[in-house]
Amino acid sequence: MTDETLVLAAIDGSRETWLAAAAIASEAGLPLERVQAALDASPVVIVEAAPAAQPRYSTRAHYRATAGLITRYVDALLSS
Repeated sequence: MTDETLVLAAIDGSRETWLAAAAIASEAGLPLERVQAALDASPVVIVEAAPAAQPRYSTRAHYRATAGLITRYVDALLSS
């Protein structure tokens, strides 16, 4: 499996909508640097719009599956 495949599987397997790179690395069993490279290179990964101490990541499909309608609406307003 490629790093990107492992990273996406870690995101999709989470109950949380947004995950920090360190949490993804822990779940995927990969070093943080490789996870960060896979996150940066993947066209399906999205970054949380709200400013945070560290970026948090998801995929569009995982976001739609785990975030409620109101949350998605507010996020859309914040990212505009």
